[in-house]
Amino acid sequence: MSPRSKKEYLQAVHRRYKNASRRVKSSILDEFCSNCGYHRKHAIRVLRHFKRFTQAKQKKKGKKSFYNQETTLKPLKCIWLKANLPCSKRLKATLPLWIPGYAQTYGSLANETVNALLA
Repeated sequence: MSPRSKKEYLQAVHRRYKNASRRVKSSILDEFCSNCGYHRKHAIRVLRHFKRFTQAKQKKKGKKSFYNQETTLKPLKCIWLKANLPCSKRLKATLPLWIPGYAQTYGSLANETVNALLA
């Protein structure tokens, strides 16, 4: 049996299997296993999880990222690169030491930006 014909047969059997009683399901499984050559347990899984017309689920929209603002992201990236790419925990610990030097080199930062970086 070709893969395409197996899929068509699966669609037909799935409708019957879904609406059948427990006793009828057993006979449907026997028939399905003998026709497709599947083991019984695999056939149960295939029939139970078959989805005919499904669309991809949309990703849930969550809270916007805190660091997407350009005023916060630019100094954060610069300090991260100059500090030799530390992990987030170490970057958080080094930010209070680096912010004064960044302010002297590139100009002062707004209080909102400093608070966002240190938060």
